Amino acid sequence: MMTAIEFIHAELKRLHGMLDTAIADLTPEQLHMVPANHPKANTLAWVYFHYVRTEDNVVRFVLQKRRPTVWAEGGYAEKLGLPPVAQGTGMTTEQAQALRIKDVALFKDYIQKVWASTEDFLVKTSPGDLEAMVTVKPLGDMPGIRALGQTCVSHGMSHAGEIELARTLIGVGPAIGV
Repeated sequence: MMTAIEFIHAELKRLHGMLDTAIADLTPEQLHMVPANHPKANTLAWVYFHYVRTEDNVVRFVLQKRRPTVWAEGGYAEKLGLPPVAQGTGMTTEQAQALRIKDVALFKDYIQKVWASTEDFLVKTSPGDLEAMVTVKPLGDMPGIRALGQTCVSHGMSHAGEIELARTLIGVGPAIGV
């Protein structure tokens, strides 16, 4: 029988593949386009920024006891001209729509390094390692396994659906068929 960590590991690999496929063919203009020009819609740039930063924070900073994130280690905030600490949570719609990824290739490099960091963590982590309670702001205290399941897998899959809809609304069509 599959353990919870094996399930999460498999689902994160699947999610990473879907997210990679969905960003692969987008131009910078498409990444920053507001879907259907809706005043409350998130751009694809913001969705990717938010989700990848969240996974980076949860896997590195939360689950690995304040280990510096890939974002911080690689100096990506400075290189990309983006917030050093923020991950999108709590941004107003105007702030989210104004977020610009100036170097898409560098941002994709960051994404791949986060996926690799998560993979490395998961292959070295036992189920018992994830029983400890951790604090995920703003969600509160929870076991590490729930932090992975809720804030990475479930949260990430909901954003994968959002990405598919946004791709359709900006005219490029779905990429992953969720």
